[in-house]
Amino acid sequence: MKKGYTLIEVIIVLSIMLIFSSLASLGYNFYKNSVEKIKLESTTLEVRDLLSFSKAYCRKNEITGNILVASDRKSITFTVENRKAPIKKIINLENDLEIGSNFKGDNKVSEEGFITKAGTIKITSGYLNKSLELKVSVGNDIIRVNDKNEGDIID
Repeated sequence: MKKGYTLIEVIIVLSIMLIFSSLASLGYNFYKNSVEKIKLESTTLEVRDLLSFSKAYCRKNEITGNILVASDRKSITFTVENRKAPIKKIINLENDLEIGSNFKGDNKVSEEGFITKAGTIKITSGYLNKSLELKVSVGNDIIRVNDKNEGDIID
């Protein structure tokens, strides 16, 4: 009667355990990358919605507003300090995301609902080492995500 395991049996069991742990690791990395990609895309669309909201709000109430990207690169704010219709909307980004723009200081939204400066707002994921850009145009007042043929226009 046998009292132990042979070397081949131990190597086979360890090989099977190594294969399972490798598959689990790959599955976790795929899951984490998918979650981070979804967070980046949803935050980008949320910022685009804030810009669209700011244009519509200023146009409807016939007042000017400000859009400001925080210096710590962790939030973007739309504010109206007019007594007639004051409002403040803030989007705070999660820890691994950053926001930046090439706008100098704050960016005005006119009473007609147009953002007064053209520029780019860039949202970056530190985990994925990937960025998405929102291109803000003044002439036709469209906001585009990374040169896609989609955008919003206020009629």
